[in-house]
Amino acid sequence: MKMRSISTLLVKGIALASFIYAGSVSPTISMRFGDVLDNDLPTPTTVLGLEVQVGDGVFAGIDSDAGDSRLFVRLGYGTFGMGTNAAGEPQFTIGGSYGIIKGFNVNMDYVINRLTDDGAGGSDADMLRVSLGVTF
Repeated sequence: MKMRSISTLLVKGIALASFIYAGSVSPTISMRFGDVLDNDLPTPTTVLGLEVQVGDGVFAGIDSDAGDSRLFVRLGYGTFGMGTNAAGEPQFTIGGSYGIIKGFNVNMDYVINRLTDDGAGGSDADMLRVSLGVTF
């Protein structure tokens, strides 16, 4: 519990420092499809966020939907994120982002859920999710 609090404070401090020294702050809105490897087409969720250019080709940001929230760093095509799910359990994402046209992109994230609890003493399954986003 103490380690979780320390890591949360560390991440929030890094995010705050990134926003203080940031260039332009851009709002984002995305439509995220949950586990796309499941046989059924998942219902999309709306994701709102902020993205900041912190360097040449380096972006940092936050995003959140009804349950998940995360901090992320995007370098070129690669994205790394860390946050929590709806139950407050940690999640890590590794993925990619591809810009279709200026301001419109497709993101694919592999969500690592091995630290979460499925309620039966095991961990939730990892998932692959896709989102379509617009940056203003």
